[in-house]
Amino acid sequence: MGTMSLSAILAFVWIINASLKTNRDFIGTPPFSITKTFSFGNYARAWEDGGVATFFANSVLVAVASTVLGVGLAVLAAYPLARIPFRASGLVLGIFVLGLAVPWMVTFIPLYLTLQDLGLLDSRLGLVLVYATYNLPFNVFVMVGFTKSLPSELEEAAAVDGAGPARTFFSVILPLLGPGVASVTIISFLNNWNEFFYAVVFIHSEGHMTLPVGLWRLSQAAEYASNWVTLFGAMIITSIPVLVIFSFLQRHITAGLTAGALKG
Repeated sequence: MGTMSLSAILAFVWIINASLKTNRDFIGTPPFSITKTFSFGNYARAWEDGGVATFFANSVLVAVASTVLGVGLAVLAAYPLARIPFRASGLVLGIFVLGLAVPWMVTFIPLYLTLQDLGLLDSRLGLVLVYATYNLPFNVFVMVGFTKSLPSELEEAAAVDGAGPARTFFSVILPLLGPGVASVTIISFLNNWNEFFYAVVFIHSEGHMTLPVGLWRLSQAAEYASNWVTLFGAMIITSIPVLVIFSFLQRHITAGLTAGALKG
């Protein structure tokens, strides 16, 4: 684990160092030489000329919208599965859990044809729907376990006070689901932010591309035009939101998943 962490840190430091070189220095000096130019303009060129501004906006829109939709549906599905007994509850939960075992390479052709029939191919809305459903099995699985960990006396006390199921859920249960909701929200957002395969298959227009696909396009341009420093600047810009979110909210991920694992 320590070796892997050190390798990742060294790779990140190398990319930062390379992104601060001029293109001539990067090509004409040893790859591990420390930069002497500190060309911060590479980030501005990546943002404006490299199209990173458009890719960044698309990623924010798609990642936020799909995360909100996926987590919202998961919370609404998890509550009846965990707290309201009915005959097919185990079967329904099993179907959601089965979704965790379905590999992505089995789903992209049916999804492509479905989006094409709905007129949502090459659209950000289509990508939002794909990402929301892609994360739904995991979100439901975690939220069911977390909801089961709450004491049943909460609903009994709410029923004595005259609250119906809907009011009990929104006024009593939902506020207590905060750690679980936070954990699946962060994980879903990071998955949606970094997802590449579905984005490159379903999105064709450059104006609709997300950051992972945009970086891939920039890497192709760098390979043929030798404009590597712009690519490295774009990579640093792409990684900043992920690093900030994870560094500040890491404890919420651990707390939410641990609490949800207490009852299954």
